[in-house]
Amino acid sequence: MNERIERIPALKAEGEKRTSRGKRVLLWLVFAIVVSIIVVLFFRSSLSKYSEIQVIGTSYLSQDEVKQVLDVKTGDSFFFPKASELKARVAKLEPLQSVSISKKFPGVLRITVSEYPEVAVQLSADGKVFSVLANGLILPLREGKLPDKPILSGWEPKDPNLIALCRILSSLPPYMLSDLSEIHPDPSTAYADRITLFTRSRFEIVTTIGKLPDKISYLSDIVQNREPGKVVMLEADTYLPYSAENANNETQEADNIKEKDSTQ
Repeated sequence: MNERIERIPALKAEGEKRTSRGKRVLLWLVFAIVVSIIVVLFFRSSLSKYSEIQVIGTSYLSQDEVKQVLDVKTGDSFFFPKASELKARVAKLEPLQSVSISKKFPGVLRITVSEYPEVAVQLSADGKVFSVLANGLILPLREGKLPDKPILSGWEPKDPNLIALCRILSSLPPYMLSDLSEIHPDPSTAYADRITLFTRSRFEIVTTIGKLPDKISYLSDIVQNREPGKVVMLEADTYLPYSAENANNETQEADNIKEKDSTQ
């Protein structure tokens, strides 16, 4: 009899456990429903959408051009597409050297771009002036701005040599780039990429696009420390000041006059 009385509380305790487990399940279910409602309300609210789109760093491109290729607008989802996908879209714009995308909650999308630097200008046949960027891209000159950059003449657009030249120009020291006044192609049988450069300090330089990067230090030394003259930087480097060239010409003219007089 005593044993039966002792077993009754055990059955009662198991029933309490089942009731307690059922309450916990119900609470988790209510919690999940509440969270789902909050999530739905959040994604339908303005907090989950772009309220502002900022474009920073454009010069040749307009903000509208960047936003157009970005293909998002205020009111679109803040979370989709991902920043990496948006970056890939903007990076297709040719003037851009780099781009970064950041999202600042709530609702701010910031696009920071860096365009290729301007290294030269180019004149068209009808006298229009264009900017040439470090990647060889030719764009209309920004209104009201005439850059202190060399003029490229005689070049064809998309010429591989022009593109290579522009990349080299972007690596020149600023003082040297600003001293260059004109660059034109001067190909020969031996050097298909030969060029002639003229400086504002009155130097004439003959070299090739391929050799120019290795000759920059030599050229810099001459331009800064020698009197104006002609510099040839091919297999061998030579420098002849105009004063010596003029003296040689005068001597030659004098010899020609003497020879002419002696034959009369």
